[in-house]
Amino acid sequence: MEIQPPPEIGIEEDVETEPPPEIGWEFLGSRELNQVEINETKYKGECPGYSWSSREARFTSSTTPPARKRRVIVKNITRGVASDPYPYTDREYYDGRYSEGTEMSFGKRHHSKYFHVLDGDNTFEYEIKERDRVLESGVFTAVIKRNINVRQRDSYPITKSVCMNSEVPMSLCADIRTITEYKCGSSVIRSFLKPKTTEVGTLISNQTLYSVKYWINDRIQKLSSGSDKIYTNNFLNIKFKSCYVGTGDGKNSKECTLKTRSLERGKRYKFTVSELDYESVDIEDFPRS
Repeated sequence: MEIQPPPEIGIEEDVETEPPPEIGWEFLGSRELNQVEINETKYKGECPGYSWSSREARFTSSTTPPARKRRVIVKNITRGVASDPYPYTDREYYDGRYSEGTEMSFGKRHHSKYFHVLDGDNTFEYEIKERDRVLESGVFTAVIKRNINVRQRDSYPITKSVCMNSEVPMSLCADIRTITEYKCGSSVIRSFLKPKTTEVGTLISNQTLYSVKYWINDRIQKLSSGSDKIYTNNFLNIKFKSCYVGTGDGKNSKECTLKTRSLERGKRYKFTVSELDYESVDIEDFPRS
């Protein structure tokens, strides 16, 4: 009987392999190289819109670290982006572990503020330079994922008091209303006025101790002491008699004139008299106390 020799048992030796170089984009807050998510928001509802976003990216290379007088130029050469020129960024590369930051956002063309990328896989071409000398160049890929959050955004109400004649200050306004505006940002999409009437009231008050007779648009009126009247005419002309005692030829004589005023719509007015002569009537602004 023939005896066979035992089979040889092969022993694999441990082979040390160097890890691949780390080249590409680092993102603040992310542990993964060349992988990031950029969150954006799409608004629906009364105030639709879109909120763009960006992430700060910094180039790094484990084979050529930053040093003085170095810069890195990175181009996005992904199919689908404009090539005249390709989106690119030229950043300082002189300190720490990575380059100066660049704001990365989605887009198809070069932009002076943002480094544009596409959703998904992107291919980048880079050069690390020291002055005019190229120290390292190559190509790497990164996955830039676009996350779109959909949110409801409706208008919000702002209620305020307004004078129906915007040219009249609130302290002199005779017709103050409440207006509720529904806004999207700084734009008003609808508003509600209370009370909703088109007429604008003008106030005439008698702040004297005596009744005053006058004419509004040539119609005679009388206003007792301490009372008010509201007029809704668009144009108001008021006339009233004012008298004062004058001296002539050494004798006192009463002189009366008919004063005429054009009143501003929506304003507060009051009759006044002289402290020395109750017939010396005038009309002036009547501010709120």
